[in-house]
Amino acid sequence: MNEKKEPKLWVTVLKLVLGAVVFIALIGLGLYYTAKFNTYSPGVEEPTNSWGITKDSPIRSNR
Repeated sequence: MNEKKEPKLWVTVLKLVLGAVVFIALIGLGLYYTAKFNTYSPGVEEPTNSWGITKDSPIRSNR
């Protein structure tokens, strides 16, 4: 007799829980690594006020 033996329920639950713990740990490790060793630094430029509405006064003049 060939009976297909299914794993016990607690074994399946244990595997799922361990898989979830490993997945969460890897995500946490990745987030920690990117927060600690972030090497990206965008270039900082001085703002220029030579264009747009930056020189317009917020108070209307009655001319």
